[in-house]
Amino acid sequence: MFNSLKKKFGGGVKKFSGKTDFLEAVCASSALVAFADGECSDKELETAMNTTSTNPELSQAFKANEIEKTLDAMLKRAQAGRTGRMGLYKEIDDVAENEEMAAVVYSVALDVAESEGGIGADEQKVLDKIAQKLGINPDNFDV
Repeated sequence: MFNSLKKKFGGGVKKFSGKTDFLEAVCASSALVAFADGECSDKELETAMNTTSTNPELSQAFKANEIEKTLDAMLKRAQAGRTGRMGLYKEIDDVAENEEMAAVVYSVALDVAESEGGIGADEQKVLDKIAQKLGINPDNFDV
């Protein structure tokens, strides 16, 4: 029985390991939400870093420095105006077909959006667009 449980839950790491599209999509969604109002607060940055680096699916599939490097690159792209943001949404498109990945991408974005105590109108607009691109129902993420 233990072996079957180990096999079932151990597969998650292998399932996401090396899937850089997944890592990029999570970091892209974090960056989009963090810069939704045009600037990224220290709290949003801290939450993006903590949420991505401690996420079980990411932390088991990627090294910490790889996660940090990818998040930093996505944050820089978010600052690059419309072209940068459009590219970040394309990163999200890359995982939209995978329900499990889509759920992680959205939940991490939601954590960043809530980091300052509430979700502002600009952040909600970005979250809605991310949910639409991922084909998910945001109501499924209410806790």
